Amino acid sequence: MKDLHIHTKYSDGEFDENEILEKIISAGITEFAICDHDTIEGSMKVCEKIKQLNLDIIFHSGIEITSRINDIFDGISVHLLVRDFQFDDKVILDAISIMKRNRLKNLDLMLEGVKKDYNVEIPKQRIEEVLKETNSIGEPHVYKLLCEIKNIDETYFYDKTIKNLKTEHLKIDAAWLLENFKGHQGYITLAHPIKIMKDYNFSYADIEKIVEHLHGYGLKGLEVEYSKHTKKDIAEFSKIADKFNLIKTPGSDFHGPNVKPNRFLGVCQKQDS
Repeated sequence: MKDLHIHTKYSDGEFDENEILEKIISAGITEFAICDHDTIEGSMKVCEKIKQLNLDIIFHSGIEITSRINDIFDGISVHLLVRDFQFDDKVILDAISIMKRNRLKNLDLMLEGVKKDYNVEIPKQRIEEVLKETNSIGEPHVYKLLCEIKNIDETYFYDKTIKNLKTEHLKIDAAWLLENFKGHQGYITLAHPIKIMKDYNFSYADIEKIVEHLHGYGLKGLEVEYSKHTKKDIAEFSKIADKFNLIKTPGSDFHGPNVKPNRFLGVCQKQDS
C-alpha cells in the first residue's frame, strides 16, 4: 500500500517520528512520504529512524510548500508537494527559509486578531513552547491555543473560527519554485485539486487550466487519489494527468484523529463515494 502525503507533529500533524512510523507499519503501508507544511524536519527524522531500525519500507523525502499562482485567475493559493529531493537542496532550503519568515509575520497578525476579536491574549510562553515543537507554525496551532484558553471543543470551534483567524497569506510563488527546481533531483506535484475546486468554486476544466499553466513551468505530478476525492473526481483528475503526462500520486493527507478526523493512513479515496 502506498501513501505519499502524510504529516507529522513537526508541522500541524499529531504524531512524532516514532509514533507515525509505528502507525504506518501497522496500517500495512509499504511506501510513503512525509510531506509536512514548509518544513523537512519531520521527513528527515523519519528517514533517520528508518535507517536506525533498518526497516524494509520504501521512503520518499517530501514537503508540502504553501504556494500562490499569481498570473491566472487573479491569483490563487495552491499547495505543491515536492518529493524525492536531497535534504540539502538549495531551492527547498530557500523556500523553507522564506516561508518561516512569512509564517512568523502571519503569527503576529493572527495574535493581534485573536486579541481584538476574542479578547484573548495568548501567553508568550505558550507561543514559545509551540515554536520549539514546530518550524511551521500556522492557523491550526493558534486556534488550538485559543480553544485551550477559552476551554472550547476544538473540532466544533475550528469551523466556526478559523476563517476569522485568516491573515495576509504570504506564500511562495509557484512559478518561482517550479522554474528554480528544474534539473534538481525530485519532482513537484499539485496537491489535492478538489480543495482548490471547493475553495474557489472551480470546475474540472478550471483545474485543467491550472495544471496546464503549472506544467509549463515544470509541474511533474498530480495528486489524483486523495482522501477527499470521489470515484468521479479520481477519474476526472486521472484524465487531466494523462493529458499532460503527469505522475499520478496517492495521498491520505493524514494528520491524526485529533487534528483532522476521518482521514486514515493509506486511504486515498473518499470512503462514502
